[in-house]
Amino acid sequence: MSASGKKPRGRPPKDPSKRKGALVDTQLKLTSLTSSLPNISAEPTEEDSDAESEYHTLSEQLDSAVDKIFAELTKIRNDFQKAAEKHSREIRQLKSENAELKENLGALQSRVADLELARDKHTEDINKQERFSRRSNIRIVGIKSEPNQDCLEVAREVCRKAGVVDCKIERAHRDGRIVADRDRHILVKLSYYQDKITIMKNKRQALQNESYHVLDDLSRSDLIEKRKWSQKVSELYQQGTRLRFSGGRWRSSSGRPYDFE
Repeated sequence: MSASGKKPRGRPPKDPSKRKGALVDTQLKLTSLTSSLPNISAEPTEEDSDAESEYHTLSEQLDSAVDKIFAELTKIRNDFQKAAEKHSREIRQLKSENAELKENLGALQSRVADLELARDKHTEDINKQERFSRRSNIRIVGIKSEPNQDCLEVAREVCRKAGVVDCKIERAHRDGRIVADRDRHILVKLSYYQDKITIMKNKRQALQNESYHVLDDLSRSDLIEKRKWSQKVSELYQQGTRLRFSGGRWRSSSGRPYDFE
C-alpha cells in the first residue's frame, strides 16, 4: 500500500522463494517417476527382434497367399474367357447349321408336298384305270359252293332272272380268300356294259326272293369310300332320300356327288 493509502494496480509481484520451491518439487516428482519405470534401453532387445521377424514372416506369407489367390483368379478369368469364346463360336456355328437345316427342311417339305400331290394323282389315275377294267364286272354273293360247280352257267341263270335273257359272259369264277363257313363271291365279266346296267337296275326287285344278291365289282379305294358313308346312306334312305354309288362317289338322283359334310 502506498503512502497515500491506496493499493497498487496490476498483478502482485511473485515471491522468488515460492517459485524456486515449486521447481524443486517438480524435479523430485520426475525423479520418482523415472525410478518406478522399468529399465528401457534405447537398443532393441532379443524379444523385439523375434517379434519383428515373426511380423515379416507373416507379412511375406500373407503377400504370398494374396499373390496365389490373385494368380488363381486370373487363371479362372482367362479360362472362363476362353470357354466363353469357344462356346460363342460353337453357338454361332450351331446357328449357322440350324439356319441351313431350316432351309433344307423347307425345301424337303416343299418336295414332300409335291410328291404327295403326285402320289395322290397317280393313285387316282390308277384307281380310274382299275375302275375302268371292272366296268363290266358284277359279283354274285350268297350262292353256296358245290363240287364241280359251273360258275358260268350259274351266272347265266342269275342274269336271266335279272332281265338279261341272252347275256354274253366272257368268264365267271369264284374270287376272294377262302374263309371257313363262308362262300366266296362269283366274279362275272360281262361282254356288254349295257347288260350290266340292266342287271343293276332290275336286281333289287328281280332277286328279292332269292338267297343271293348282285353287287358292283368295286376297286379297293371305291369300296372303302362306299362303306365309309353306308350308315348315313341308310339313314337318308329311311328319310326318303335315295342315293346310288357310281364313279367312286355316292350320288343323288341328279347324278351329282352328294355332300355328307
